[in-house]
Amino acid sequence: MKKLFLLAFVVILVLVLLHRQRVFVRDPLVTVYTSALPNGADAMKQSGVQVYINYSNDVLLIKEGSGGYTLLVQHWNRTPGTPVRLRCIHWMACLTDADHAQMLAARTYDAKVQMSDRTVSFVDPKGVGMRVDLR
Repeated sequence: MKKLFLLAFVVILVLVLLHRQRVFVRDPLVTVYTSALPNGADAMKQSGVQVYINYSNDVLLIKEGSGGYTLLVQHWNRTPGTPVRLRCIHWMACLTDADHAQMLAARTYDAKVQMSDRTVSFVDPKGVGMRVDLR
């Protein structure tokens, strides 16, 4: 039985290493703020937002319930959007369809995306400024 668990662990580890751009792991220590003003002066801490990050610090935000959304911001295109295919293990991890996930068609706008290893900030499609503080 121990060998079976060890084998399963090794297989999962290899899959995660091979698909590290696709695998997003939940980070419970991340804080999300929203702001209606461009300078972020009125930033309010958001609750109920699950934040997932991958190897490249791409950010996936999922909020369930009324007013819920799913937003993915990737370094390669710096455009917030909703992934076409997303599979999740609730509260643990998510998997996109490709390293550069396909997004649902959305209107073109200036998202003002700024990404660093500590902070991701952008304007969502509704015009709300969002800041994600990675710790």
